[in-house]
Amino acid sequence: MEIGELYKRFIAGAERHLNYAATVELAHRLSVHADGLMPDKLINERRPSESEKIKEYRRKIYVPVTKKPINKVLTSLSKIRRSTDWSINYNQNDVPAILGGNTLENYCEFNYPRFTSITNWVFSELLKCYLIDANGVYATVPLNIPENAAEYISPVTYFFPSKQVFAYRAGEYAVLLSSEMSQYMSLQFAGLGLQSAYVGSQVFYIITDEIIAKYEQNPAGAGGYVPTMEYRHGLGYLPCDKVGGLFKNRQNNDIIFESRIDVMVPSLDEAAREYSDLQAEVVQHIHSEKYQYATEECPVCRGLGVSKGDDGLPCECPACKGVGRLASVSPYGEHVISLQRKLENYQIPEVPIGYVQKDTEIVKVQDARVKDHLYSALAAVNMEFLAEVPLSESGVAKEVDRDELNNFVHSIAEDIVRVMDNIYKWTCDLRYSVVIPNPDNRRALLPFISVPEQYDLLSSTHIMNEIAAMRTANANPLTINALEIDFIRKKFNANPEAANRLSAVLELDPLAGMSAEDKMTYSAENAIRKIDYVVSANIVRFVTRAYNEHRDFETKLYAEKMKILEGYAQEIIDENDAVRQTATLIMPEGF
Repeated sequence: MEIGELYKRFIAGAERHLNYAATVELAHRLSVHADGLMPDKLINERRPSESEKIKEYRRKIYVPVTKKPINKVLTSLSKIRRSTDWSINYNQNDVPAILGGNTLENYCEFNYPRFTSITNWVFSELLKCYLIDANGVYATVPLNIPENAAEYISPVTYFFPSKQVFAYRAGEYAVLLSSEMSQYMSLQFAGLGLQSAYVGSQVFYIITDEIIAKYEQNPAGAGGYVPTMEYRHGLGYLPCDKVGGLFKNRQNNDIIFESRIDVMVPSLDEAAREYSDLQAEVVQHIHSEKYQYATEECPVCRGLGVSKGDDGLPCECPACKGVGRLASVSPYGEHVISLQRKLENYQIPEVPIGYVQKDTEIVKVQDARVKDHLYSALAAVNMEFLAEVPLSESGVAKEVDRDELNNFVHSIAEDIVRVMDNIYKWTCDLRYSVVIPNPDNRRALLPFISVPEQYDLLSSTHIMNEIAAMRTANANPLTINALEIDFIRKKFNANPEAANRLSAVLELDPLAGMSAEDKMTYSAENAIRKIDYVVSANIVRFVTRAYNEHRDFETKLYAEKMKILEGYAQEIIDENDAVRQTATLIMPEGF
């Protein structure tokens, strides 16, 4: 489809793709929680008969409690880039000399506009967008058009949420409303020199498999848009795609995706609804309310509690609410009781001044239900270990299904790597298609991004609790040893040298996990090698010595490391044997 036709249909004609409403709704389901918005629709569905005054009060006091679980999930997933096996590797041998310092690596890893590197952009901006809006589109467009052959295009990638995707057909075209705004001087203020006269205008990108065009609002104020950039990339493919997620369905010849954390929504919705109710119950059942008898008459109705309305008919006094005196109506106010009603034998407390006794159990019940819903939301993505634990249970290790957690995180890591692979390819093609016209030669410039397998998500406290629980249960020492290594790596993440040395102590101990008594018993019975016993007994000193004497000790293979430690152990064995032989010569056997 031609650029002009796309402009007429989707920008000037305000047409939207057929799945627009469905994709926007899917994104809104999560964004209302992720962005901490007031869930008006959820509250209205739960309380359809409430007055607008009460609904407005709910809006004012609402606190976005459902924002925290999503932020915790997002923070944990951002640790993917900290995985020990996360890497972006370039083949330096395939870089043509003609590029000089303008290599793909220099641009993407050190000079990427605004974010320094593509990785920084992905984990600081795209990750959240991807989790919230699986049908959003990411596109790579030129930040500049070179004026001469000595300049290179600076491609940048933007994310366009579903509500800004006016049209998208995979492999063919996209019409995208940008979040950026251009400014122009309104005609009515032109020539007056007023900075405030600048008006923000919308910016659109129209992308096809041949052209990338940028349209901005017409500075003449005619209401239309004019092309301010049109770049014929000629790549034969569309440099944009949906971020994707879980397949939901195919509709109108297009795939609709569902976010991988969409399963959190039902629990988050319930938590938001019930938290709003909880706030109301706190106001009604927690705040102290004072009562006292009315003894002074209201100056408006003169103690009658009745006055004339606008129509001249008797009505309840608006000043004292029919009590006969003015009263406070705030949560910390007081209930005023008419002395006349007391004299009429109403069931009114004998004490003239006191506090209303309230049942606070409902607040406790609702508070527990809200926390349960938040816990269930995290459990839906196998991250219940991120839930807050009461102080009384802070020492109890939470159950974590590591396999399910790793599967969930791995699926997201695969999506991220898939997206990054596309971004690097599009960036490379847009930047070097002129100087390196052969696609195969450009492909050789691309880095290899491995999908990580080792994820550092569980906190050190959680691992420590697991270790304590496994020791109590007399679990296999090797399993405990592996957990202790994991604990060290996490606890000393900021000090890799200390982490490596401490991990080496556990990894190279041939009798790791055995108690000192068991080691002595097995050694006396010749059930273990003498050299293994000596290494294990001196493991900390041996490892420290090895690091000091061998600068490359950390990079050596396990067998090479053990050979060094066993050499140290043999020195002690030989020394002890020499001492015993000397003692035998001085004091013969049987003396």
